[in-house]
Amino acid sequence: MRILVKPSDLVKRCMWDYFTYYIIGSEKESQRLLLEDLEFEISERDALIIGLVKVVETDNLIHRFNDYFVHFLNTKSIKSEGGMVIKKKSIEISIDRFLEKFPDYWQAPKNYLSSLEKLVIYIGNLREMIEKVPEQKAVSQGITYEVYPTTSVKKLLAFNYN
Repeated sequence: MRILVKPSDLVKRCMWDYFTYYIIGSEKESQRLLLEDLEFEISERDALIIGLVKVVETDNLIHRFNDYFVHFLNTKSIKSEGGMVIKKKSIEISIDRFLEKFPDYWQAPKNYLSSLEKLVIYIGNLREMIEKVPEQKAVSQGITYEVYPTTSVKKLLAFNYN
């Protein structure tokens, strides 16, 4: 199978960070590719590694973030005596990682630019709401962590956000 793609298509599909890290390996080279934005052929193996073969393009970035974040919560939560919890620091890192999918040097089309602005506002509001969730302490391997109940964090996500 022959897969032709433009670098901007990978950004639109929230895959730029994976492409940069796993395929290119250089931020400088990936920046050059994105600024040129020329179509290139990607191998099936590379497309599979970054998840390109299972993605549909949408400019609803809040929905994409919610899917990403729910998956993160489901896979990274740990069992505690009070139920499933998630480390406070993990949440912060996860949110920052999602925003890395859209590099500053990407020239977004208008519909993505608008959606990206809404996403930044949504994430800012979400961070504020998460801060209001009562923290708990959890001990793992002799280290005490600040954690939040996973269900409380999931309830903060707005799946019908306008």
